[in-house]
Amino acid sequence: MDKSEYKKIIKSKKPKEDEFKNIIISFFVGGLCGIFGQALTDIFNKCFHFSINDSYMLTMVSLVLIGSVLTGLGFFDKVVSFCKCGLIVPTTGFAHAMTSAAMDTRNEGLVKGIGANIFKLTGSIILYGIVVAFFVSLIKVIIG
Repeated sequence: MDKSEYKKIIKSKKPKEDEFKNIIISFFVGGLCGIFGQALTDIFNKCFHFSINDSYMLTMVSLVLIGSVLTGLGFFDKVVSFCKCGLIVPTTGFAHAMTSAAMDTRNEGLVKGIGANIFKLTGSIILYGIVVAFFVSLIKVIIG
């Protein structure tokens, strides 16, 4: 059996997904995440009297915490299989990637396992976020 025959067999056995349905679900779930994040921000700002900047920070921390806890309990993958990119793209996806990398290597210990691998998938996001922030700040200082 050559590669083309193998690819034909794989293609015939692979389940078909309704892309339009996935787009609609992702759109609405992403929107609901945005509404939930705004509600958290409003609660921190109006009920607990944090400044708006502190409320945004607390909202991000809360979303990371929720994503990490759901990943640790094993619910996040099940929810994402239905919601698709609506949950993976926002901050919860970052938390999921970080927590799942840590959970995969927890048997190797705190330092060599979790400590060495927790940012395996998310390290590039942090690195390039810092680099872009540096250059945007530099441009802002130069321009005025």
